Amino acid sequence: MAAAQPLRFAPLPLEDPKIIHEQIGGLIDFLAEQAEVSIQWTHFRDYGDLLTAFHEGEIDLAYLGPLPLAILQRDHSHAQPLGCFREADGAPHYTCSLVAYADDSLFPSEIQGKRIGLTQPYSTCGWLAVSEMLRAAGRRLDGDTNQFTYAGNHANAALGVVRGRFDVAGVKTAIAQRYAHLNLEPIAESQRWPGFSLVANTATLSAAMVARLQEGLASLEDLEHKPALAQLTASWGPQVRHGIVAPRNCDYAAVADALSYLPWPIPGAPIPEAPLPPEERITSLQRTSGRPAEAAAPMTPLAEARLQAVQRP
Repeated sequence: MAAAQPLRFAPLPLEDPKIIHEQIGGLIDFLAEQAEVSIQWTHFRDYGDLLTAFHEGEIDLAYLGPLPLAILQRDHSHAQPLGCFREADGAPHYTCSLVAYADDSLFPSEIQGKRIGLTQPYSTCGWLAVSEMLRAAGRRLDGDTNQFTYAGNHANAALGVVRGRFDVAGVKTAIAQRYAHLNLEPIAESQRWPGFSLVANTATLSAAMVARLQEGLASLEDLEHKPALAQLTASWGPQVRHGIVAPRNCDYAAVADALSYLPWPIPGAPIPEAPLPPEERITSLQRTSGRPAEAAAPMTPLAEARLQAVQRP
């Protein structure tokens, strides 16, 4: 490998480290080969820890959603996105949806006194997108006697509606579609957000290394015209298998503008802790992410009836 020290990479902290590795490991292995650098994975408890470590120079490369990227860039000019990943439809952007149980016939304007499931405080489909969708309907996430809870990830948020724990939940639209067979339906959709990005830390990486990383990722553009690469990426996780778009074609400004009406700190977000020393970072895939898995709430009789009434595909 060309670099004496491994490049320190941090994936997003929304799933178990083993699952994350399965989803984007193929991409990271490909990038390491293309850039001729070894890459060491470093896992964090949550977005807050990751952003702090990036800012303090303990991370060289991160896989981030648009909101964490915008928060990072607000006070760290060395965060340079290398491109955003395409969705399954080929678009370099995605949307979030409010989902509800179809039989409830709930409209966004009726969300008063409801239990709302969110993903994580720093997730784009969490407070940011849900408050936007409710505001468009004349309602408030932090008002109208609504109550919100962070479920930890998109699956927990969506399934919380099925189990009767939430009346509505905010999730990525593509993920909401996976649960349509459970009689969940989108009742509102957000504006478009740029796809997830690989972000280089130019305070810790040389210009030559950033250029090599950029060149390696650039080869994943226009996969429809590269059959061999398209065949290779087909085995990668759905988040990264459809190719990448150059930064100039990613609408990062949309999220930066949204920060102007995002409350800070985000309500319900944990107070950032001091980052762990590098030797204590969770780098082994055999260890947990440090965030306890949320126990599934017992199903109500109504929720059990819902599940039994659904014909699973």
